[in-house]
Amino acid sequence: MSTLSAEPIAARAPQLSARRLPLWKRATAIGTGFGIAIGQRDLEAAIVRARPSGATLMATTTIRDFRNRPAALWGAELERFVSAAGESRLAAVVLLPRSEVVVRMLSLPGVADKDIANAVELQIDTLHPWGDAEVAWGWAHAGQASDVLIGLTRQETLGHYETLFAEAGVPLAAATFSPAVIHAALRIWNAPPRAVLAIDTDENGRTEVYGESESRAVFSAEFSVAAARALALARAELRLPADQPATSLAEVLPGGARANAFAYAAAVAGSAPRAGRFANLLPVERRASHDRVQYLIPGALGVLVLAALVTAFVVFPAVEQRRLREELDRATRQLEPAAARARGLERTIAQNGSRIRLLDEIRRRPQADLEVLNELTRILPPTVWTNAIEIHPDSVVIAGEADQAAPLLKLLDSSPLFQNSEFVLAFTRAGETEQFRIRTMRRGRAGRQTP
Repeated sequence: MSTLSAEPIAARAPQLSARRLPLWKRATAIGTGFGIAIGQRDLEAAIVRARPSGATLMATTTIRDFRNRPAALWGAELERFVSAAGESRLAAVVLLPRSEVVVRMLSLPGVADKDIANAVELQIDTLHPWGDAEVAWGWAHAGQASDVLIGLTRQETLGHYETLFAEAGVPLAAATFSPAVIHAALRIWNAPPRAVLAIDTDENGRTEVYGESESRAVFSAEFSVAAARALALARAELRLPADQPATSLAEVLPGGARANAFAYAAAVAGSAPRAGRFANLLPVERRASHDRVQYLIPGALGVLVLAALVTAFVVFPAVEQRRLREELDRATRQLEPAAARARGLERTIAQNGSRIRLLDEIRRRPQADLEVLNELTRILPPTVWTNAIEIHPDSVVIAGEADQAAPLLKLLDSSPLFQNSEFVLAFTRAGETEQFRIRTMRRGRAGRQTP
């Protein structure tokens, strides 16, 4: 059964501390958290939406008897629960049962943040009671800079729950423990409280106490004794006065949980992981995430790389080509007058060459024409009388009289200067002579035109 709500919950500090953080510190409190608290029989789940002004409880639900049901069935219930809240495939912050986690506080003065993990690992075998069993652990700052809150569980236990939620189709952003998320949730919107004493009792009558004081940064324990006895022990551990009031854990959390306190605390811590960091037992490589902000920097870098590639392979070549074209155009414009002069000179040279050839032809013609006359004088018999001789570059036209005109054609063709002789007009008889007009072609001059 699930309960949906869209009622804004003002993020407020616990009763003993009401000082809100500056807005610039609350600005990173943006996101959606999906918290699941693993109980003895049931799973409690809550969805919280975080904003700098506070948190909004979106939905809660209880998965009954999850240990005796197929994981796929209750996983489908959780999927429908998430969808009904207007979300899709949220990565869950899962709280392991308090009885399966050992919580320790270490003081590591002078150890830098980058060296804390190594410092804790050196002491890890002294922090749990499981002998040589492999353990999973995580840490977070608590109280003073030198105080470290550590949670440990057996690797077998963590692997079991990872497999279970994988079968249910629920991605895990974190596997953690209750004091880690409570400590983180108290500091997202408000200054750290000077003292906290909170209590929560489950359906089995087991009491969990969470506390903070100036003497002890974090105290967390689960008791099977009466609540009054558990609180007395907690006050002693925290060095708080006997009349120090205890508060319900649901009321201590920002805004009041109005749901399962542990599931709500997990959802609040998971909704703003950059504002409230908590210990995570899952290795980094096995953590899922639905936080879109994590893709902002890679996306921005990808855009910058793409822009650089486009600039390098598209913009720069285009600019360079344009620059080269402009330089070529400028050089062309500079050379255009010289090119025009060169073209003018070429035309002048061609015209002068034609004129020279024509003059050479004209110079050669008188000699050739004299050769034609000499040849005609040589081959024509004395009985032939010529009235006109027209000498053209490619032919000669002869007009005159002869006692017999027909043999003249063969006579002319026998000359090395003439060929293809023919009568222009049919010859006519006038008395004892025949009048003729013959055109003969000059050998080697065919196709030439009269200049």
